[in-house]
Amino acid sequence: MKILRMLTAIVSPLLLLPGTSRAAAVIIWPVDPKIAATERATALWIENKGNEPITMQVRTLRWSQGPQGDLYDDQDEVVASPPIAVIPAGERQMIRVLRRERPAIAANDQTGPVERSYRLLIDEIPTANAPNASRLPAAELAVQMRYSVPLFTYAGSVNAAKPELTATLERSGSGRMLAIRNTGMLHARLIDIRTADDKKTSLASGLAGYVLAGQTMRWPVPEGVPDTSPLMANVNGADQRIAAR
Repeated sequence: MKILRMLTAIVSPLLLLPGTSRAAAVIIWPVDPKIAATERATALWIENKGNEPITMQVRTLRWSQGPQGDLYDDQDEVVASPPIAVIPAGERQMIRVLRRERPAIAANDQTGPVERSYRLLIDEIPTANAPNASRLPAAELAVQMRYSVPLFTYAGSVNAAKPELTATLERSGSGRMLAIRNTGMLHARLIDIRTADDKKTSLASGLAGYVLAGQTMRWPVPEGVPDTSPLMANVNGADQRIAAR
């Protein structure tokens, strides 16, 4: 039996509308949806654990990375259906995340880009806006709570694909920065970046973020970390040394 990891979020009381008495609990799963090369769609579930109906809007943005960090762009390759749903209290809604076109690369092809990255933006829209939600542009909707879920789609076999990480310490006017470059064909999800020596000095605790295939991401380096320190992090669920150069 496959155990699904869930993302649970509680709306802060500071975000509640006048007349509401308690926060609504929203559960979203899986937190790491994927569409394999042989698939056209995957399912995303949203459950309302609160006492009132909620209105949820789901959008899919292309996700890339640049010198300033994460970048998001509109796209029409992957869509969510339905894009807006009213979920009664205590019930759940399935959202189909659908790839509109078949992958350009056959499932047994080892060449070309294997992985594409997206972000599912899931907005909880205040109930006051719900009756007009389908007629308003997304930019005009008030958002009570926003959830961001990574989505990866594949156009080829991932059996031999993996992230390939190298680390470099860079100096700038704002101090030292750790640059991690991923030259592999799959993303790297990094948790607890630290030195690999006996001190295990933390550079980024908890979920540090993602380095997408072919991209570079940067983190500030705290004082006391030597330039030549070897590094280690949890990469996609397993501890791994990161080669320095």
